[in-house]
Amino acid sequence: VLSGARPRQFAMGDVNDPFYLVKDEIQATVDKVRGVLERMERLPEGNSERQRYASQITSECESVQWQLEELDRATAMAEQDFMRFKVDANELASRKRWTAATKSNVANAERAARSVLDAAKRRGPAGFDPSNSSGYDQGIAAANDDYLNREADNQQLLMRKQDADLDDISASIQRLGQVGLTIGEELETQGKMIDELEQDVDGTNSRLAAAQRKMNQVLKKAGAKGQMCIIAILTVILIILFLVAFM
Repeated sequence: VLSGARPRQFAMGDVNDPFYLVKDEIQATVDKVRGVLERMERLPEGNSERQRYASQITSECESVQWQLEELDRATAMAEQDFMRFKVDANELASRKRWTAATKSNVANAERAARSVLDAAKRRGPAGFDPSNSSGYDQGIAAANDDYLNREADNQQLLMRKQDADLDDISASIQRLGQVGLTIGEELETQGKMIDELEQDVDGTNSRLAAAQRKMNQVLKKAGAKGQMCIIAILTVILIILFLVAFM
């Protein structure tokens, strides 16, 4: 509807007709504006919520008005070429009536909302008395002082919280440092134990090597008969030990 491209041909009242798709969207927005307007009108004069509702209504109305203008342009294009758009005069008249009525409703809602905003501007801030500008200035100054005091309190609370967080971080770092020192001492102790174990292993290897050399020397001196005798003696000793252990 809103572009200048060649339109798709639709039958009258086709639910897929872009006009009806946009119409449904606009109608939903208008219903929403009507609900907000009713809530705004139920509130008493001077209520700050009225201004918020009024701002919301004016924003929605401006958007709807733009969409309605686009629909009017699309309807005008269809009116100029019935054969191309396949929309008859009755359908076009119905569309025009709907857009005109919707425009009127939206304009009324916008006027009501703008009257609320204008009244709020004329009243000025709460407690403003046009006949007593000095009192108004004092009220502004007091409000500023209150705001500054609240901000200062908030800053102090924030700084205290940050100090507490920094203390927690410092304590955590100290604990980590102590754990690191403990791990370092443990590693140093384990290193010493490993060095001692390596020294013991080296000593044992040396003694085993010496014993092996002595055994080789004894076996060389004893010869084959001597080796057989040694084996026989050792076998006898083993049998004796076995008998002593199990008898």
